[in-house]
Amino acid sequence: MADEEFPKEDDTHYQIYGKRAWEVEYGEKCEKCGKRIDEFGFCACGSAG
Repeated sequence: MADEEFPKEDDTHYQIYGKRAWEVEYGEKCEKCGKRIDEFGFCACGSAG
């Protein structure tokens, strides 16, 4: 997705985290919910891995 198609001003994820959702890197999976833990240490269940 090109930046021109979706301006950063309208991107809530960019405003909060400083990068686009598709730019986030993921590592291991959470032991509680089985979802991937992102580079910030968070997963889908919010247990922070």
